[in-house]
Amino acid sequence: MPSGTWRVVPGSEGGGNVVADIALRNTSGHACTVAGFPGVSLLASDEHPLMTTVEKDDSTAVATVTVAPGAWVHAEVRYSPNVPGPGEPSTGGCEPTTVHALVQLPGDTMWGRVTLDSPTMVCEKGRLLAKPFVAGETSPAGG
Repeated sequence: MPSGTWRVVPGSEGGGNVVADIALRNTSGHACTVAGFPGVSLLASDEHPLMTTVEKDDSTAVATVTVAPGAWVHAEVRYSPNVPGPGEPSTGGCEPTTVHALVQLPGDTMWGRVTLDSPTMVCEKGRLLAKPFVAGETSPAGG
């Protein structure tokens, strides 16, 4: 099972959205290849699954990345932490607070558990707009 992180990209806040990097580290003793988008399941502090919808952002081409042992891949996800979607309350929280997430590599059957660097709500019923995985632990350009 890979180890991972979920970090808000500094300076990415704007227009009611935030960008976070979901990064996974290859903890195996052999290289692997990754191509595609993350699977994500949001979790509350008590590990209860929260509503999650992952939409693919096709603005970045999918590339096959070879991940050496100990190396990282990451995918950016954009979401709204404070703008309610249809059917969500307009006062108070739009959704329960997300503290952890389960993340899956494309084509894999295992899920890695990550803890968010800053627990947050994910409005619009847990809608995440995800870019495909690329090499590295974080976005060099900050979103």
